[in-house]
Parts: sequence; C-alpha cells; structure tokens
Amino acid sequence: MEATPTPIIDIMGLALVPPGMSGHDDACRLAIAHGDVIAVFTDTPAIGRRLLRILATLEQPKRGEYRFNGEMVALKDYRQCLAVKRRIGYVAPDAAMLSNQSLRENLLLSRFYSEDDLTIEMDGAMTSLCKGAGLSRMLNRRPSVLNDGELMKAIAVREMCKRPAVMLIDRPENFMEISEKDTIFNHLKNMVGSGTAVVFISHNAEMNSLANRQLTVADGEIRTTSV
Repeated sequence: MEATPTPIIDIMGLALVPPGMSGHDDACRLAIAHGDVIAVFTDTPAIGRRLLRILATLEQPKRGEYRFNGEMVALKDYRQCLAVKRRIGYVAPDAAMLSNQSLRENLLLSRFYSEDDLTIEMDGAMTSLCKGAGLSRMLNRRPSVLNDGELMKAIAVREMCKRPAVMLIDRPENFMEISEKDTIFNHLKNMVGSGTAVVFISHNAEMNSLANRQLTVADGEIRTTSV
C-alpha cells in the first residue's frame, strides 16, 4: 500500500474560537497537503482571518499542535516560525511592507535575507508580474504612494515569488480581476497547476470554482469536504 504523503501544514487538536467568544470548543485536525486548493467559508469575517493568520504562524490557536512538513513548530518561538514563514505566502489586508524601503527592495527582501546578498536583482518572473500588474513604474517609490489595490498587488507579487509551499489569500477579488486576462490570477492558476497548496477566502464564484476542498467554519466548528 502506498504511504500517505506528509501534510505540509498539519494542526492536531485545533480549537479555533478564542477565549471569551461563544461557539463550539471541539478540537479537530486540519491538514493541508500538496495539491490542496481550499475555499474557506465562515460565519464571520474575523474567524476566517484568524484561521489564515494561524496557518501563517502569525497567531496562536486556543489549542492545537502545529506541524510543518511533519516537524513540530513552537508558535511562540519567532526564530523557528521565521523559517516556516518563508515557505508560506500570505496575502491579506494586515500584510505589510517596510515603509522606509522602496517597493523594489521590499519585493526582494526575502532573497536579500536568505541569500545574504544585497546586489540581487529582480528575476524574470517577478519583473513580468510587476509589469502585468502595472507596478513597474513604481518600483523605486516607497509603498506609501501606492493605493490599497496597488499595495495588495505588490504584496501578492512578493509572496508568489517566494515560491511558497502554501499560498494563503484573503479576498483576492479585492485586488485582482478573476479572469484569464489578469496577470496575477493567471500566475495563481499556474501555481495551482504545479501543485502549490492554496487556501483562500473569497465571495467570487469563479475563484471558488478553483477549489477541490471546502472548509466551513461555523460557531467555531470546522468541517472539510471534497468538491
């Protein structure tokens, strides 16, 4: 019998509802594997954002053991989480860029750090995404000059170009057109085609049609189904 692949993210005993909030407190397992494309539906936007932040190691669940590629991750240990964060793309309104760096420097920051080389230039994929997203003329400016939509596009480019194992996206329809003519959406579809795991929250029917799994959170209770 063929062995079941180790999930990329595996949270055992997950209790999502934080202290002080009403709802079920039943613990469950949430596993995300290579090739999973998961559409998240929640009864409140705050719970959906909390779930994405937990998956991104930005927030701790009420209970639960977090594993990445089978290895336990101490969510209180920032240094240990840093290595995991580099493997996770996170695109949400609370994602940020350094205000005292240019857009180009922000886009390259992860590579500057991991490769210990400040002379690195943007590669072809990042250059193409920036051009398609209309960001090329803004690369030498600070993020503060971008409007909300442009900033979210830039964050999406940065996170996609990390070549993450898992991509987390909150409301992609707010910053990209869910159509074949949108450069960022097409890149996301290519990531899905290559097996990158994607978890997203969207009110767009075409975006939700990409999913092969559905995750529903209601009263703090998590249910997953195949679609």
